Amino acid sequence: MRLGRKLLAIAGLMLLLLLPLALLDGLVYERQQRAEEVKLDIAQASARPQRMVAPLLRVEIETVSRRMQTAGKGDSERLEPVETTHQEVRLLAAETVAVDTALATEVRRRGLFEAQIYQVKGSATARFRLPAAETAADQVSWRIRSAHWVWGLSDNRGIAALAVKANGEVLSPEPGTGVTWLPEGVQARVPGTLESGALIDTQADFTLLGTEHLSWLPVATDFEWKARADWPHPRFTGFALPVGHDVSAKGFTAQWRLSALASQAPQRLLRCPPAADGCADLEATAMQIDLIHPVDRYLMTDRAIKYALLFLGLVFGAVFLMEVLRGAAVHPLHYLLVGLALALFFLLLLALAEHLPFALAYGIAALGCVGLIGFYLAGVLGGWRRGVGLAGLLALLYAALYGLLQSEDHALLLGAVLLFGVLAATMALTRRIDWGRLQ
Repeated sequence: MRLGRKLLAIAGLMLLLLLPLALLDGLVYERQQRAEEVKLDIAQASARPQRMVAPLLRVEIETVSRRMQTAGKGDSERLEPVETTHQEVRLLAAETVAVDTALATEVRRRGLFEAQIYQVKGSATARFRLPAAETAADQVSWRIRSAHWVWGLSDNRGIAALAVKANGEVLSPEPGTGVTWLPEGVQARVPGTLESGALIDTQADFTLLGTEHLSWLPVATDFEWKARADWPHPRFTGFALPVGHDVSAKGFTAQWRLSALASQAPQRLLRCPPAADGCADLEATAMQIDLIHPVDRYLMTDRAIKYALLFLGLVFGAVFLMEVLRGAAVHPLHYLLVGLALALFFLLLLALAEHLPFALAYGIAALGCVGLIGFYLAGVLGGWRRGVGLAGLLALLYAALYGLLQSEDHALLLGAVLLFGVLAATMALTRRIDWGRLQ
């Protein structure tokens, strides 16, 4: 059966064309990985994404206890008082933390690849209350030996400037936090007499560098973070979303407010002693700003390739219907060349998108393939009108595909409507064909 053999040949060609499409998909993945490596290299040369921990207070408490112990032997046995000294290190969450930050972004390139760098200038005020004195029957004395203001970071290399005050007195920051699960960060000794229950008000003014995203762990009874930036494409993720935000073409502003009732930060901090190896409980409370690119060329190209088989089916189906309806003879080799031209579109798209904006690259690649296939089919089908008609159909398919790529949230709906429309058109055109006579 001629019709049956032709359909089998078309199906075989579609399966054969999956091989170059798979190779193209692998090439996209390879270029995507290379882009990630360059981002990592740029971050290693400047600063990694910054994750900050709301200022903490590390206090050292000394307790002296007196107990009676037996001394001597025999007739000289007696009870003598023995004093023991115990030292404890605690991490205290602030009662209130207020953070105000402003981000200025910059794109750094290395060859064809780029990474998003930001400089954040801001201030963080925190109020701490020192622990109250504890009493016990055998206790001789209890005192706070020292207190250190602690600020955890993910990369100290990003610190461009830092000034810290406690109760109006300037502190001297030093690298390190003295906390095992906070290997990166700074600390500053709080001077003066440390009385139990006293309040300590601190303020830090800082300039910090980072890449790609910025996050903050809201370890405080009441936490507030105000952020503004010149980047128009933020993504807010993490434990809590902003209570208010405004995004425009010039940038964005956002504000977070979180209480201890919502975050349980002080309780989580109690489960993370300074000597602990990690603190997953606190990490889970991070609030994050991602500086994203709305049109990632590799992601968009990869998504486009996923529709390649659908493209092949629709174009091959249109050519096959032209054969049936107009009596044109199309050899399987013609189908193969048209299929290769369709596959070449995705290679052109990838190559052009590395040098041009994605929309322009897509338009050039689509226009080139539409022109080539239209010109070729005009000769194959024996008339320029048929070639132009199929080229117009292909142009509509490319336009529909671009709409699918841009509307990720509605991609399924648009795709379903498109397929329904194609099926309806095919059924309308072939409803009077006697397939039994086409042998």
